[in-house]
Amino acid sequence: MTHQFEYKGLHYSIDVSEVRNGGWTWSYQIQNGPVCKCKDLLLDSEETAFSEAKRKVKWMIDHRK
Repeated sequence: MTHQFEYKGLHYSIDVSEVRNGGWTWSYQIQNGPVCKCKDLLLDSEETAFSEAKRKVKWMIDHRK
């Protein structure tokens, strides 16, 4: 399921999905930029994956140049 948010005036979306063996992964997109996917880390719950994605997006926005 894709969730839409805004942070510091920038629109972003997060998609969290279940993959093999009950693991969870995520992807995000800031504005119309590329979709960035977490490929190397499976998390144990949807909530954890969502939280990690949101943390990553905010870090990326905070550290934009």
